[in-house]
Amino acid sequence: MIKLFTPVSIKKSGFSISHEGAVFLIGSCFTENIGEKLADNKFDVFTNPTGIIFNPISVVNSLKSVFEQKEFLLEDLRDHNNKWFSFNHHGSFSSFDKEQCLAQINQTNQSAHDHLKKSKTIFITLGSAWIYEYERFGVVANCHKIPNKNFTKRLLSVKEILNAFEQIKADLKDYNVVFTVSPVRHIKDGLHENNLSKATLILAINNLVEQHTNFHYFPAYELVIDELRDYRFYKEDLVHPTDLAVNYVWEKFINCYFDKDTELLVEEIQKIKLAANHKPFNFGSEEHRQFIMKQIGLMNDLSKKHDFLNFKAEVKQISTLK
Repeated sequence: MIKLFTPVSIKKSGFSISHEGAVFLIGSCFTENIGEKLADNKFDVFTNPTGIIFNPISVVNSLKSVFEQKEFLLEDLRDHNNKWFSFNHHGSFSSFDKEQCLAQINQTNQSAHDHLKKSKTIFITLGSAWIYEYERFGVVANCHKIPNKNFTKRLLSVKEILNAFEQIKADLKDYNVVFTVSPVRHIKDGLHENNLSKATLILAINNLVEQHTNFHYFPAYELVIDELRDYRFYKEDLVHPTDLAVNYVWEKFINCYFDKDTELLVEEIQKIKLAANHKPFNFGSEEHRQFIMKQIGLMNDLSKKHDFLNFKAEVKQISTLK
């Protein structure tokens, strides 16, 4: 038998994710990909309270601020080119209005804290072991387009990463914590440097998983790098995985963390969402009106059967198709 790829072996998780349990995700842009998939399928999720972040130190700092319900102050903000920002946050939190910037940061942190209190599972996706340090601040989550000459760049050691997570060990003890390494390639660092970075992350995570029974690893990185293993699964920038690659990882994710009932429910939800995106040939026909009523009925029935589901957005969408 001819083998065309090397399969990645993934054991069924000892715990499952369902619509009735909240999920918290933090880390690189691959976290956003999986978070969007979960949200699209009506899971109760919260993704990246400080925006997309890549390095383990910033991930730990973000989690600490959420666990401690930290209130950021005006003196925590800085400005560059008349725009206010926080070195702990992604540029999506930046604003030309200082008060608005601070308000968004604190509102999001409070919402994240509330969500984390009801969550059972935390997914942490680490993207890079390279860090940028700013004088009189330390490790930054984002450089905010400030010239590189103002930062010191270096590679974290495995020991530094382990020490960082030791700081929040007690906070994480009651959660199922799943680590992943992002398959996004940080080629601006250099190919060899990117490989060093990913290897450092994998070694650190392996240590963490071996030391904590509630820590786990999902091989998203290996699925893209080893199993798919082809540039056609990357976008034109040759850095970010394509939608096809993300969907492939998502299917493996489903097999690992969903029980059969959740899988079947996701299938029903996707059928409804597909119908909501349907573009009919004749919008004004009786046939189209009957189609809309049937789909709304299916949504209402599913919502009654599962009171945690909400299809208001889909009902509005399908009712206004033109």
